[in-house]
Parts: sequence; structure tokens; C-alpha cells
Amino acid sequence: MSLPEPGAILAQTATAEEPRLRRLAAIIQHIRPDVLMLCEFDHPGTGGDDGSLANFCRHYLERGQHQQQPIAYPYRYCPPTNTGLLSPYDLDGDGERTLPGDGLGFGEHHGHFSFVLLSRYPLQEAQIRSWQQWRWQDLPDHLMPADYYSPQAREVLRLSSKNHVLVPVQVGAQQLNLLCCHPTPPVFDGEEKRNARRNHDELRLLTDIIDHAPWLRDDWGARGGLAADDKFVVLGDLNADMADGDGIKAGIRRLLLHPRIHRQVSAGKLTPKSLGGRFHLPWQPRQGRATEWTHLAGLRLDYVLPSSNLDVLQSGVFWPDKKDPLRHLICDEQGRPRAQAGSDHRLVWVDIRLNAGPDVA
Repeated sequence: MSLPEPGAILAQTATAEEPRLRRLAAIIQHIRPDVLMLCEFDHPGTGGDDGSLANFCRHYLERGQHQQQPIAYPYRYCPPTNTGLLSPYDLDGDGERTLPGDGLGFGEHHGHFSFVLLSRYPLQEAQIRSWQQWRWQDLPDHLMPADYYSPQAREVLRLSSKNHVLVPVQVGAQQLNLLCCHPTPPVFDGEEKRNARRNHDELRLLTDIIDHAPWLRDDWGARGGLAADDKFVVLGDLNADMADGDGIKAGIRRLLLHPRIHRQVSAGKLTPKSLGGRFHLPWQPRQGRATEWTHLAGLRLDYVLPSSNLDVLQSGVFWPDKKDPLRHLICDEQGRPRAQAGSDHRLVWVDIRLNAGPDVA
């Protein structure tokens, strides 16, 4: 739900007739998540909703699509983002300051490729923490390429290509923390591997937040990250696969095998899986399990990772096989699973149980 022109998604969601958005909404209505992160959803770069998210909820999610039941999300969050935020200095070395190449995060306009959160439970907005402004060069042992950026660019370049946010959700008597980000893809660079290095370090920032690293400072100056007994879920298109792809594998491996991440979900029997992924033929040979793929390239890029102190019931990837009556929700008019039909990514879900009071799961 991102387009190169600012305001284009607002216009696209203004009516209820967009076939692609109807299919996306039907998938959400079928899975019915209590908490949902949508990546690449344009909104104002400074944060907040210009009406696009409200439109999507009102015109699509709150109306039944493709024989699915409507679903309402009264609590929503559109965080600030670095995408399309023009750097005060030239970043790509072409002698000019222009978007998208000189954005603190890649984007044609400020707010391009953002992400949003939707929830059936109250979001504790006053307690939200973010690391949007954390400079890349301030990450200990960072992998920033030594000679690619000018000294001035190194002083201003932020690590998070969008934002790293920690959003508390109140579920009955308990608080669940959502740790959300969307690191840059580890491609579209040169020999310096600036995007692969940035992706690795954005994942490092995730694990440092989980580890409550004492050197961390959020955008309001508060130190550290998650407390040792906090319950949390990592959400995001992390643009990293432990088995395949162009990324630096150490970053995603460190996260998936972290002792505070639920191992059965990250790398065990409860990894989210689908039936449809088994029959997909990506354009490159892959070593990873096809049942775990979340992207048409044959990669596991999208994650819902509960903390190890949460009780996980089941998980999955919405990728229907060829005989499933819901297959049409990911296919174009010719029955082909194409990105233009809805998305090149697949929805990942995990069911957890919280002892949060009566009638709360």
C-alpha cells in the first residue's frame, strides 16, 4: 500500500472498489488477528494518519470481503518514519540532495514505505518508545562501510531505515510489548554492501533492545530496552532469511536463536508454515523449507516472534494451495500468484495465550 506520489494511497482508499485492497482485507478478515502490523503503508512521515488507514478500515476491513466477516480495529498507530526524510547532506555521492537516494531511509516522499499497527486491544501510546533517531555510527561494532559515506553524511545517517518502535498493548490485566521494525532489503547496493550491512545492524538493534543494552538511548533519552521479565512479540518484514538470500546471515541468526525468543516458533516445530508454499517455484534455487517461505522469491522474510515466556498455541502462513477455495485471494485474474494481485509477501500469524483475565485469549 505504497505509491511514489504522496497522497496516492489516501486517494486509492477513498472508495471501496479497489480489487487488490479487497483481497488484502479478505485475507485479514479470514485470519482475524487481534494485533496486526502492515508494512509498506504510506502515511505522513512525521507520524499519524492522513485518513488512509481510517479509509482502509472503514471501506475494506469493516465491510465483508469475498464472503468473509467484517473486522474492526479501534486502536491504530502510524509511527514516524525515516523513509523519504531528506538528509541535510548528500548520501549517495552524486553531488545533489534528492529523493529517494538521499533519504535517511529510502523513499520517494516522507512517509513512503511506512508501517502501521492495528489492534483490538488498547495501545498504550503514552508509553511507546522508538529509536528512529539513533545514528548508525553510534551502534557499537557497527558494519557501516568505511569509505562510502562522507564524514558529514556519517554524522547524520540514522540506523533505522523506517523506525524501531516498542508499543505496549494492554490485554486484560497484562501488558504485551510489540517490537516492530522493517529493515532495509540487503540488495540494491554495490561492492560496499551498504544495504546488506545496514540490514544486519538494524537486526542488531532489535537484539540489543531485547538485551536491554545499557548504552541504548531511545528518542526521548531513556536508556536500555526491554526488561528481563517483559513479554513481547517481534513483528516485521525483516528482509532476512537464515538459509537463503543476499543478507548477512549473522544478524537474522542472532535474532532467531536468541534465548529470549521462542525457539519453537523461530526455528523449531512451530515455525509458521503453509501448504501453498510447497508448490511455488521461485526464480532462483533455494535451500530453505518451502513451507516456511513468506515471499514470492522463495524466502522467509516476514516474522512474528513471541518471547520465550509466552505460551504459543499454533502458527501459520496464509499461502493457500491450488485446491483451496481461498486461493483466488493471492492470485490475479488468470489464477497466477502475482504481487500485483495483492502482495509479494504472505501474512504470517501466531496464536498465543495470555492469562490476562476472564474471556481474554
